[in-house]
Amino acid sequence: MAGKIRVYELGRELGLTNKETLDLCDALGIGAKSHSSSIVEPQADRVRRKAEREGLIREVVEETPEEVAPEPVVADKPKAVSTKKAPPAAKPAAVSPEPAPASDPEPVAEVTPPETSTPEVAPAAQAPVDPAPAVAADPTPA
Repeated sequence: MAGKIRVYELGRELGLTNKETLDLCDALGIGAKSHSSSIVEPQADRVRRKAEREGLIREVVEETPEEVAPEPVVADKPKAVSTKKAPPAAKPAAVSPEPAPASDPEPVAEVTPPETSTPEVAPAAQAPVDPAPAVAADPTPA
């Protein structure tokens, strides 16, 4: 049985995007529905030759870990882990955009946001509970 290759692997080998590789497969009548479809090696060879004829092959750019700059490590303060929820941040008051300065600027009054406090909620009143009527014992002859 011939080996199989995924369309995205073939595209990576040729330096093509998944869409470009799928378009080449479609042009050759190869039934690949997505980039993760598998095609047999003879079909992959046909795609390679067509990509080469059309000049679509690009140099493969592989990202290696050495090329990526490492992030600086800061070990000054260990992060404290808190189990408490942080209080919700207060929303700033809506500020309208300032108009262009006039020739004689007027003093601007500062707006202080209202103090936020949690309103006290009265406990819900309970509905009176009617006691169940007492059932009289049936007198039974002794």
